[in-house]
Amino acid sequence: MPVSVGHAVVTRTPSPIADARLTNRLALAYLLDAIAVFRGGKHLLDALLTSAISQANVAPITRQADLQVTYATPEAPPPDEMRRPVSVNALATSLGLPFETVRRRVRGLLARGVCETVDGGVIVPTRVVTSPDYYRYTFAGYERLRALYYQLRDLDLLPHLPPPSVELSAGVVPLRTVARVANDYALRVIDTTMRALGDLLTGIILMEVVRSNTEDMPRRERGGEGDSPDDFVSDELRRPVSITGVAARIGLPVETVRRHAAELFDRGLCVRVKGGLVVPSAALARPAMVAYSRENLSNLQRMFAGLSQLGVLAAWDRLDPIA
Repeated sequence: MPVSVGHAVVTRTPSPIADARLTNRLALAYLLDAIAVFRGGKHLLDALLTSAISQANVAPITRQADLQVTYATPEAPPPDEMRRPVSVNALATSLGLPFETVRRRVRGLLARGVCETVDGGVIVPTRVVTSPDYYRYTFAGYERLRALYYQLRDLDLLPHLPPPSVELSAGVVPLRTVARVANDYALRVIDTTMRALGDLLTGIILMEVVRSNTEDMPRRERGGEGDSPDDFVSDELRRPVSITGVAARIGLPVETVRRHAAELFDRGLCVRVKGGLVVPSAALARPAMVAYSRENLSNLQRMFAGLSQLGVLAAWDRLDPIA
């Protein structure tokens, strides 16, 4: 199968399971980078709650392609009257967090003006999504997702995608469309994580350990065509990460990370080695973890299918960047 690398084209043999591992690796790096950008120094839970509130508010828009296009650009935020409020109870349920934790965090967001109370719940209002901070992190997230698309496209790791159902005008930057689709993807991964691991913070810590273990790994290291521990990339190639390193990257207190890491040790999902923590092949090869990885891959494919149908990928392809 031909693969574009820079301006050259090379040929490789398709390797579905091994390619899926690399795809998940690149997608995980994107997701954690996007969370870090959106967090912007805030507490991780505050960033996730803000994202969940905003996504619930614009759910009616995300389901209609014409509205996605109408409210696509930085200059076209949906008005507040189109935002569907969400209750604290619904937020707690969707993120699998204790009601009191969510209520306390939402009260803090209200006090800082990040969201507002309206009839039926809370919204992230237009004034927030037209602020300089919003544009800064949203553009950064937009560019990070565009980079992921080019990575996957040029490595021939994307499946066949549906054609566009709409066409974006030349020069349009579909910032808000991309943010909504990417937000939906992130929240689906969070839901998958909750169902697989039972705790959101434990799941995000596990993801960060996996990312830190593998981010410097050459892309040729993909493992074999099976799901046994021997088919995964050798543990010797995984770079250990310290608890303080994990805490710094995801924006949680060291003691919080230490407590959740202890749970991962008890469950055999993470081990201590010289230099820090590693999620070993034996843990990644568990049937539940293999199923988790496959569902995450499905979530990723769903995101890119949506971006393709909305004309975003065609617009990015017209830019013809160097790989």
